[in-house]
Amino acid sequence: MRGRASRSLFQYVFDSSSLISIERLRHMRLLRKRHNEVMVSKKVAGEVGQSGTGLANFLNRHPSIVVALTPAEEDGYLEIRGQPGIHDGEAAAIALALNRALPLVIDDAKGRRKAENHGIRCLSWREFVEGA
Repeated sequence: MRGRASRSLFQYVFDSSSLISIERLRHMRLLRKRHNEVMVSKKVAGEVGQSGTGLANFLNRHPSIVVALTPAEEDGYLEIRGQPGIHDGEAAAIALALNRALPLVIDDAKGRRKAENHGIRCLSWREFVEGA
């Protein structure tokens, strides 16, 4: 699994809750090791980047993983955000994954269903950690 995890050729978009779960369950070492595979929107970074946390330190060390939404992604974000039960970070992550054709690491059931309805490949934070 170690070799496999370090050889991924593409990125994964993360929502806030997945990153928080990784931190809480002490998998930051693996996240740091695979930082080149991680992409988060500025909205997600704002939700998880509270000063003094492991996630804040991670984002500060790897600022290139935090991306601004393009105008097309902003339009998608606004459309998705307007739907019941979808929060800011989830909507931004879905819009980013959809526009860039990247898999999405998300655990929230409503957000995951919404993303899958748009044809986005979704996986849980556990699947990411295990190298799926």
